Amino acid sequence: MVAKRCALCGQTKELELSHIVPKFVIRYLKKTSLGAIRNKENLNKVVQDGEKHYLLCGDCEDLFSIYETKFANKFFYPYMKDDVKEFNYDSDLYYFLTSVSWRSLYLDILDFVEHSEKVGIDLQIINCLIEKERGMREYLLKKQPNVKGIENHILFFEDIKNMSTELVSTRPHTTFHRSITSYTFFNKELKTYATLTNMMGIILFTLYNKGEKERWENTEITNGVGLIKAANQVIESICADELVLILKDAEQDATKISEKQQEAINKKVKDRPEEFIKSKVFEDLKKDFDLKKGDTDK
Repeated sequence: MVAKRCALCGQTKELELSHIVPKFVIRYLKKTSLGAIRNKENLNKVVQDGEKHYLLCGDCEDLFSIYETKFANKFFYPYMKDDVKEFNYDSDLYYFLTSVSWRSLYLDILDFVEHSEKVGIDLQIINCLIEKERGMREYLLKKQPNVKGIENHILFFEDIKNMSTELVSTRPHTTFHRSITSYTFFNKELKTYATLTNMMGIILFTLYNKGEKERWENTEITNGVGLIKAANQVIESICADELVLILKDAEQDATKISEKQQEAINKKVKDRPEEFIKSKVFEDLKKDFDLKKGDTDK
């Protein structure tokens, strides 16, 4: 532990290593993988855990963990293990989603400010993100009942049967269902700023500024009671383009795996064929192999 200022409550306390994507997601990814998980920055390096930072004190970690446990038991595991597609929710879900995006936003603002010229961000966007981060923090500390000017959306990456020809080779099921990530992005021209978090196909978008011509259907989670279904979801937004970028980056990353590491992966499959055939990895690979080429709205 390190004694520093907690990013949430602002008190100087012993900080804990906080996961950006919640730990239960990482555990499930490891549990359902045939082999080890790999570092996004160096695919030839095996990692035992997800991204962590000295961010929160123990009290704030404990506060967030309450909502993480609720999300894991009511949404994540039923969706992953039991194929549940319809969920009633209350304000606890909104709190959890806000807490996840806030972690990335807080760290990304620090990075944007330090490398503003490199990332091409301007003062107006930074000020918007800082304002939204402050509002989210006040809400998470329960000093305010809501957060002004943000929207939380969940997109379930469901099975698809066909895809545009240029994207078939990106292995979309494997890419989204077998990975985790969280980061903030912005589009200056369309004026959309958001944080994207992929939790093995449960994809969270928190919008801080939304472009004028965007269309979101059956995705928004309000700060109250509601119903969310893994069906009939529509996103017409630069955020959807971000998903395409993830697919293309994953395809490019696959070429960076060394021959030695590829041989090790192949050996695990060869040595444990029955386990591989029963695995979630094989299931997603088969769906990708069966994809048909052609135009699609998904």
